[in-house]
Amino acid sequence: MIKVRDKTAIKNLGFLNTFLLPILRALSRNKFHKLYKEFLEYTVIRGIPMGLFGKFKAPKGTVSVTLDKGEYSLREPMTGKINVSAAEDFDIDEVRIELWVNEFTRASQSMDIGGNRRNVTAEQDNTVHKGKITVAGRMHASSGFNQDFPFSINLPTGVPPTYRGRNANNTWKMKGVLAVKGRPDVTSHDMEIHITP
Repeated sequence: MIKVRDKTAIKNLGFLNTFLLPILRALSRNKFHKLYKEFLEYTVIRGIPMGLFGKFKAPKGTVSVTLDKGEYSLREPMTGKINVSAAEDFDIDEVRIELWVNEFTRASQSMDIGGNRRNVTAEQDNTVHKGKITVAGRMHASSGFNQDFPFSINLPTGVPPTYRGRNANNTWKMKGVLAVKGRPDVTSHDMEIHITP
């Protein structure tokens, strides 16, 4: 029987229920018990710190993007601000905007298949542009940090504007990102933007 020796170790068992156990349950019963026992012996009983598991989580913070207007022309810079807030201390490698453009096309053709005439439809979804634009560099965010970072971005050339058609469309999207070394990034929701010629 495995005994847990301290209160800290007992708290750490919550990690097993939410993260490790679902993975181990997918294994055979014998492997499950063996790995479960080894995990307890090396992390709980021997008192190895489990703070490292926090590295699997994004820091407690938010990032949001606000544009100065509803649509932009390819011939003008896109302006706005990124708001960054933090509910814990963490280091930010960079504050950036990720911008991408998807092109969707659909084509239909009547074909003779096995002596029967049928309509065949082919669809294609491609990313025609993908870019990362740094808005601010490295910094330390303390709990309670809240700051706006203005930006002005030149839109890429050679990329078609927003388009909506029956069999084709071009969609521009963007999001704000707090890049954090060694942990998942903090990201905003994907935001569609309207770009004119």
